[in-house]
Amino acid sequence: MRCPKCGSRDDKVIDSRQSRDSSSIRRRRECLKCKYRFTTYEEI
Repeated sequence: MRCPKCGSRDDKVIDSRQSRDSSSIRRRRECLKCKYRFTTYEEI
């Protein structure tokens, strides 16, 4: 995953939760370079 702030590809997942209907996964990520936190949604 690419950081939306600095463009780095190095990040770690802080939190991962499945949606109520189990159709997607919400992940909180933190960039290892600039420490920016962002959310991604992955559809199953």
